[in-house]
Amino acid sequence: MAPHRVATLAAAVLVAASGCTGSVSENGPLSAGGEAASVCGPGDGEAIFSMGHDWLVNEADAPVTITGVELIGAEDMELIEAVILPPPVDPSTTTLIGLVDEYPPAEYTETSDGGSYWSLREDVGKAVIEGHQASNLLIGIKATGHASMEGAAISYQHQGKSYRMETTTRFQVRPQCGGAD
Repeated sequence: MAPHRVATLAAAVLVAASGCTGSVSENGPLSAGGEAASVCGPGDGEAIFSMGHDWLVNEADAPVTITGVELIGAEDMELIEAVILPPPVDPSTTTLIGLVDEYPPAEYTETSDGGSYWSLREDVGKAVIEGHQASNLLIGIKATGHASMEGAAISYQHQGKSYRMETTTRFQVRPQCGGAD
């Protein structure tokens, strides 16, 4: 089985067992779902991941602009890049990217559709989520050894005001997921 498929499978199992993603919003219109989740990616030494477990949902009529993304409680982990992807046009493929052991994820940049979905990404700072729409937050992460984070903090603007919300999708990197460290 391909390494990125193993990471995706491990993440899917852990997310299914743990529930959906959640958010803590400071009274703004952006949310990231329901309950907390925990995701594990197999790795030893330096590892690169794409993590797209969170739908960012704009519950307002007016658009929001995503101005920043930071990792929360990161240990031996750093943010490479954060982008916002709209839901795929084909409703049968409306799914989160999940966890892939590379960044950017080749499955979305090259093989699946020639990169046309990846070309729709918006960089943080320019990314807009229209009113009553959802978009996939995708972060590129570099991890070293036993790495972890508690979630991601998203800064955004809505109608001239600044807000911050936090996802609660925890992520850890271990030599073997689901087993002893």
